[in-house]
Amino acid sequence: MGPWGRRTPPGDIEEWSKIVRQFATDLAAYLGGDSSAIQFETGVEYDEKVSFDATSGEFFRYYEATDRALHSVLPEAALGPGEFTGLGACAANMPHCVYDTRDFLEFATRNQLRVADVPRSLHSFLDKPANLSPSSTAERAIQSYARLPKTVPEFHQFGLLNEPFGNQGSDTAALRANWEFQVLLRLWEALKPRRVFHWGGFDTIGRMAFLNGSGFLRLVLDRYVGSHAYLIYPQDDGAARPRSAELLALGLADGAKSAVIVSSFSPHASDAARPVNLELPPGMLDGRRPLKSIRYSQSSNVQARIRADLAADNNLRPDFAGCPLCLANPIQMARDADRARAMLARNWENYVEVMKDNLRWHTEDPGISRDGTGLRVTLEPNEFVLIE
Repeated sequence: MGPWGRRTPPGDIEEWSKIVRQFATDLAAYLGGDSSAIQFETGVEYDEKVSFDATSGEFFRYYEATDRALHSVLPEAALGPGEFTGLGACAANMPHCVYDTRDFLEFATRNQLRVADVPRSLHSFLDKPANLSPSSTAERAIQSYARLPKTVPEFHQFGLLNEPFGNQGSDTAALRANWEFQVLLRLWEALKPRRVFHWGGFDTIGRMAFLNGSGFLRLVLDRYVGSHAYLIYPQDDGAARPRSAELLALGLADGAKSAVIVSSFSPHASDAARPVNLELPPGMLDGRRPLKSIRYSQSSNVQARIRADLAADNNLRPDFAGCPLCLANPIQMARDADRARAMLARNWENYVEVMKDNLRWHTEDPGISRDGTGLRVTLEPNEFVLIE
């Protein structure tokens, strides 16, 4: 068994084919009609031996048997490989690698196998600064698809995973929201992925659900589904801003309303807020209506409030106390989980208000000004500002 299930390939490929055909037959009988909406993939990150402990030839035979068995019953069903990792490449000095994604696609073409899409995992690590920034993360993905024949890209396992404290948790609030937003925009610009998959949105403790950065971002973006979107590159006025800070903005318009999202990402803790300037597309935030805004930052989110309460209760783990940017699921930040649960329940109504305030519109923000098509926004590192 590997981390996500069985990692040894079927010992009898004919028996595996029979199982797939029987499953597909049962599924067809249950659903009936068109099978074109049914989508499968063969596993999770099978290009790594931690997930598929076999050779490339064994994986190719496994995929071919799965393809032929599935499509013999459900001819229109979509099938693809599990997510690939890194650049999807294998080399002699990579003993953990099962197959090269380019080799797999060439094999599929030679054998007339149908590959609906080629998904890859995409995440970043807070303790590896060279791989952390949104631009470097997106560039890795762009490079990985550039080496492949024309294919449909998708991104699964998307986000900041299990860092900076091993398996204890990653930043769950503003750092995550800004990282995800900026990576999504860069992927959209360069690759136009068909889908991006992630999970969560809330840190759940019993019946209490704490909105996190992923959930906040999805709530915001859901408001603008169907809008025309315009990528905007802000100009930074702050010469002293850390060079590692990255800025990106998005303009949105649907005919009835328009909005601008401005994002700042930095792996370094800082309280310094600095202005940035944006040149807006014509007609956006055109001045006929007053501006309203929402801000989501390192300091103004429910996980930051919980962290402060844990510290006041002398229940914050030392590794979090020594890391100003580190926020995680509330229980993961606590030294004593039972005491933390009691505190969370006791303060629940206060936390609800913090979450609501992160989603409330505010007017007359002194950090926002407009002059014609120019917009000036003052924001902190790791602050997400929505203006409508």
